[in-house]
Amino acid sequence: MTALERMLTKALAEIVIGLDHSGDDAIAPEAVMPLLEPIITLLDGLSGQDPRTLVDLITNTQTRRAIQTVS
Repeated sequence: MTALERMLTKALAEIVIGLDHSGDDAIAPEAVMPLLEPIITLLDGLSGQDPRTLVDLITNTQTRRAIQTVS
């Protein structure tokens, strides 16, 4: 994975995690799913090591956000 691909993956993870963790008062759940569905469809097409790499990057992003929240 190139540096650009890694950065774009992290940016995508930030967006998805932000939408997923937004409260109902911030953005209505029925507004979130239409935003996430095209992303989900694209990610379903991943193969090889890519799904594991994506999971690792998302996990690292969530961990980093949790640490920042506690600090």
